[in-house]
Amino acid sequence: MPRGPRRTIPAPLLDVSFGGSFSAGDAYTAATGETMAGALTRRTGAESIDAEHGAVLHGGADGLAFVPAAPVSGGRLQRPFVVEAAFTAIVVEAAVTSTGRQGSPATVLAVGGALFARYAGNQLQYGFSVLAGGGRTDVSRTVAAPAAGGPHVLSLAYEPGDGGATLHAFLDGDRLPDAVSTAGAASWAPGAPGSTVSLGSEVSPGGAGGLAGSVRRVRLAALPGPFTAADLALQRFRPAATRAGADAGPAARGTAPRAAAKYAPAQRLAITPGEPLNSLVAKASALRPSQRQLDWQRLGRTAFLHFGMNTFTGQEWGTGTEDPDLFAPRDLDTDQWARTLRDSGFELAILVVKHHDGFVLYPSRHTGHSVASSAWRGGAGDVLREFVNSMHSHGLKAGVYLSPADENQYHDGVYANGSARTRRTIPTLVDGDDRAARVADGSLPTFHLTADDYGTYMLDQLYEVLTEYGPIDQVWFDGAPGRIPPDAVEPYDFASWYSLIRSLAPRAVISVTGPDVRWVGNENGVARQNEWSVLPTVTRADGAPDYALGFAAPDQGSDAALLAGRDAGATELSWWPAECDVSLRDGWFFHPDQAPKSVARLVDLHHRSVGRNAVLLFNVPPDTDGRINAADGTRLAEWQAELHRLMPADLARGARVTGDGSSPGAVVDGRDGSDWTAPGPDTGTLTLTLPAATRIERVVLAEDLRHGQQLVRAVLEEPDGAGGWSAVATVGTVGARRIVVLDRPIDTDAIRLRVLGSRAAVHLHRISLYCAES
Repeated sequence: MPRGPRRTIPAPLLDVSFGGSFSAGDAYTAATGETMAGALTRRTGAESIDAEHGAVLHGGADGLAFVPAAPVSGGRLQRPFVVEAAFTAIVVEAAVTSTGRQGSPATVLAVGGALFARYAGNQLQYGFSVLAGGGRTDVSRTVAAPAAGGPHVLSLAYEPGDGGATLHAFLDGDRLPDAVSTAGAASWAPGAPGSTVSLGSEVSPGGAGGLAGSVRRVRLAALPGPFTAADLALQRFRPAATRAGADAGPAARGTAPRAAAKYAPAQRLAITPGEPLNSLVAKASALRPSQRQLDWQRLGRTAFLHFGMNTFTGQEWGTGTEDPDLFAPRDLDTDQWARTLRDSGFELAILVVKHHDGFVLYPSRHTGHSVASSAWRGGAGDVLREFVNSMHSHGLKAGVYLSPADENQYHDGVYANGSARTRRTIPTLVDGDDRAARVADGSLPTFHLTADDYGTYMLDQLYEVLTEYGPIDQVWFDGAPGRIPPDAVEPYDFASWYSLIRSLAPRAVISVTGPDVRWVGNENGVARQNEWSVLPTVTRADGAPDYALGFAAPDQGSDAALLAGRDAGATELSWWPAECDVSLRDGWFFHPDQAPKSVARLVDLHHRSVGRNAVLLFNVPPDTDGRINAADGTRLAEWQAELHRLMPADLARGARVTGDGSSPGAVVDGRDGSDWTAPGPDTGTLTLTLPAATRIERVVLAEDLRHGQQLVRAVLEEPDGAGGWSAVATVGTVGARRIVVLDRPIDTDAIRLRVLGSRAAVHLHRISLYCAES
């Protein structure tokens, strides 16, 4: 289908997929990567967040209310927006699942006490209220209600003008009839309700009934001009050819299509509008990780250490104006951090060197807001130095997180100061700089990179960290704005930052706003049921990939997702593996009134992240003493012990392995670099014969990622006692590893794996069998 120039989707005031939490009572705390320029709260306190479904609502008075910091309706801006701001439009989108027990009416979306979308019997009604003829009148349309129990995407775009207004509506990729008023624009409620966006219930308490179901994502954006469908971020419009059945073929029958051509292995491959599915699958099968990505994916679990000014103020997001003397750990012990993490199975840890408040944990030459300005250790302390030394001396790799957002630099007039992007020399030498002689003689490298003032500040800090504290194996960025106003968040100089990192730390992966690792889309530590490392992407201006389907899309890499990404404007397919982040406690920083998660919850998180082809980034926040709290250390040890109890000795070691393809015994030999190669796409059988009948509860599979991620679907079987085989579990994607927990334990002397679908010949590195110790 021909495409015009790609229109930039407007920056949202609200875009959350409920990867955060209600850790602050009824107020929602946004996850990394989410946008929330305002306050989002739950109405009754009974609303909850489920890792796979989002915000769960129970009908009745349940609901969520968002009051934007810059209202798009109601309040003091009510009249100019509705009447005078004729070329401003609002877009509200929600991805919802209803349970099927809806009352009538049951509100899905409401804005400003005027705009609504709600179930009404077996219909979906949407529209807005106007004042006409001395009374309040609803301008509305109705369509058949979407099926209960399944996911749906509803988008409403309100556009006032010419003495009236139009509400454009979209449901699950289809455009619905417009609701049009020629008798006036929407009549927003007075005061705060007039600027409120409500999910699952009406804006005013006591209004229409609430939605019984869940909300996976919601987005609100103000538009500067006439509305077009390109302004919608959640809808996935279905081309006519796809709706008519084109591209169905083998994929519709559950079998991956044969590759139409061979492509040389690559980390990214370009795709074109309208490219057929067999070509997309062929390209997906050719994608491979870089060596740094491969090394990172093999880690499985990594640790995050949120420690800084917020530890001592009790905040999650600081202000940037805190007194540096507040930072005062009583007994900093980074060796204790390293021992605890090593003994808990971690091999890499990332330190929050600078959070959104801008306080820096090493004595940077380029800011006065650091440990050097605090009374701690007389201004001579250096947390980063001690962290790196401890990690390396205990056999762990070290990573760093420097928040792109920096409230201190915002207050100091460096961040978002409107400075020009020009060619800058890095490092920027300061008065009395101890590096001057080494820069002059070339023993320290010099770089010429394009940046504005704040971009240069970040480059200088990255230069300090990577030249004075290395080796560094992961550099972590995010997109959270902290408390900086949304209209003041500057476009970051990521291209220059990436270039510097690649030069000074070539083996470091750059995540999650980066070219190597992506955010899974929530802060619950849970990957998708079938998580792909290959997905359709668009190329950002800095050269890094970005999501073609949005960070929270429930499917990122299946054949259907490849087609959806193509139709959403994807420019390439990329090897871009997922990282799941979650904290041991409710908050990211240590709060004494919070408790660590239970062992059972941690085991579940491990299985649903590490066991689903993702790396679990697990936050362990040091306390105000500067140590990992005793309760947290105990819980980590209990977690590790329980994982060892559930998966002790590998029962597959020593098994006799037969099968087609080549080197079937490689799946149990435990050697790096060995694998079984299936005879071709969509086929392959391996049988493990054990010395005696053995109880099996878990099966762990791993592909050899040097040959890409190929397995789409397989089945595990046991002998049925009559000369045949009986299925005990089905398997979807595998990738780096898949932990399959059997529905029931089996006692058997043989287990068989049959490949049912794959993009190319599967290269399987590992099959492990486990039974828990009593």
